[in-house]
Amino acid sequence: MSQVDETLAAYESIAARYDELNARMDTSSLVARFVEAVDRYGPGSRRLLDAGCGTGRSSVAFRERGFEVTGYDLSPAMVAMARRRPGAEEIGFLVGRLQEPPPGLTGFDVVACVDVPMAYLTGTDQLRQALTAARDQLAEDGVLVFDLNTIGYYRRMFSVPTVADRGDRYVAWFAKSPRIEADAVVVTQFDLFERNGAGWERLSMRHVQQHHSDRTVRAVAEQSGLHIVAAHGLVGTSTLDPADETDHDRILYVARRAA
Repeated sequence: MSQVDETLAAYESIAARYDELNARMDTSSLVARFVEAVDRYGPGSRRLLDAGCGTGRSSVAFRERGFEVTGYDLSPAMVAMARRRPGAEEIGFLVGRLQEPPPGLTGFDVVACVDVPMAYLTGTDQLRQALTAARDQLAEDGVLVFDLNTIGYYRRMFSVPTVADRGDRYVAWFAKSPRIEADAVVVTQFDLFERNGAGWERLSMRHVQQHHSDRTVRAVAEQSGLHIVAAHGLVGTSTLDPADETDHDRILYVARRAA
């Protein structure tokens, strides 16, 4: 199974329960950090493409902040959930990959990739394809805003097996990769155990991601016809500067078309 097929299978399997399982993720506050970056660096217009939109939580959050939103995602099941989300009635949702988006998506003032969908791009070729596609989706003065996990985050979260006890549900995860290195692929095993009567049901999935270092992101962006104009650290949903690959959880990047 290819990495793309494995990612698709993982999200197809949990689409109907994705929002429930990620209820602790404060998508609204994360989107607020994206909007702050757009307001600071963007052209001021409000046509936005939510690339890797998942179940549409971020899309609706952008819509509530006055953007005209279109979204797309790799998983048809996630897109189906997005189309049924309250508040998404005026949002168009499509199916497509970051590297090969649906045709006709051009002229956007903002392209946003929220909650690290680019982490699933393994290898610089996939990252370059996705950044090039985003560049082509932008209006001349538009901005691309995306976040990526830091090496510190991967090491803190996945270097040792972890179990989260949530009553009638246990979630266990650990990195199958023997070492978590900069710019390396990180294969993580997730197991969800839920009580079902007197027994338990288990759902297992693998997530294949890659850490993309700040140096790599900047180099590949330039190769893709983009220029990084800002990079802010994120701890939770709080912005910290300067961005730090060790201490912060994510880096929030802002890019424009290169001159």
